[in-house]
Amino acid sequence: MRKATLYLVVGLFLGTMLAGPAVEAASGVLAERSAQTVFVNGVPSELEAYLIGGHNYVKLRDVGQAVNFNVWWDGAVQIQADTPYTGEAPKSTAVQPEPSATPPGETDYSAAANPEIFTGIYTREAYNAAYEVLTAARAGDFTNSATVHFAEYSDRQSFENLLINLANGTTLSMRSCGDDAYEIYAIKVDRSAADAATEELVRAAAGLNSDREKVIRLNNWICDHMTYNPNVFAGTNKIAAASEPVEGNCVSYASLMNYLCGQLGIPCLTVYGESHCWNMIFADGAWSYTDVSLNDQVYDRAGVLFDDSAPKKLSNSEGHRFLMELLVPGLTK
Repeated sequence: MRKATLYLVVGLFLGTMLAGPAVEAASGVLAERSAQTVFVNGVPSELEAYLIGGHNYVKLRDVGQAVNFNVWWDGAVQIQADTPYTGEAPKSTAVQPEPSATPPGETDYSAAANPEIFTGIYTREAYNAAYEVLTAARAGDFTNSATVHFAEYSDRQSFENLLINLANGTTLSMRSCGDDAYEIYAIKVDRSAADAATEELVRAAAGLNSDREKVIRLNNWICDHMTYNPNVFAGTNKIAAASEPVEGNCVSYASLMNYLCGQLGIPCLTVYGESHCWNMIFADGAWSYTDVSLNDQVYDRAGVLFDDSAPKKLSNSEGHRFLMELLVPGLTK
């Protein structure tokens, strides 16, 4: 403790630290106030000192405070010579590990995803919960659920709205299950009318050689069965089962494409941006944009078909990338 010894003057013996101004240091040994003067940096200091057995004793805490080094007690005397006096143990400055994304013993699905997607409300915990429920639902299990935490209700609402973009026969929803805790669960959408009406289409498309050929077949089938009307929404069951083309807006087109891709096991997202809706489809190992409602309005039905760029600015690019990684982990790295 060099710093302390440099400042202590007048032959003061630094003995044991006394807890207070006791008059008896040990059984049968008297302590009396010392008449010695203590100097700190050449200035007299009013440190309490006691004369015991011919030696001067002071509290180590008082010396630490006067000379400005830290002293504290945690079952033993602790001295930190290069730290200003507080009288308390210093708080740990070690970086604390982030809370585990998964409970002990469970799988961390997020380990396979691009770590850059985990920002803001798009956490590893949220990824794992959505991935687990979605995977189970695709296998026909709608009893599974998983918990995720959001400090703000608005964050919870934003995340649930994002999950709607995954729907292709399955809707992921959320419900409260405690303070800041929400349960993600799957709801099977009744598509029985669409299933029956598109059975032949799905069988024929499944027999094609590539995903691109399959998506083109779906794109053309939708254009045959719909007429674009920006003011009308038509559900998937209604469009698929109708004997005549059904009017529908961009959401109607994109929802039907999402459903049909799901029937063929092709990853597909419903994408929103600037008052418009379209799809992003993972075909033959790559993501690209397809806008069926626009394709229905051009002669070759290929206005936006497997394009690298979105037809309009995305409304939520971070969430969009999160969903891409949820469906096909690791490909946005």
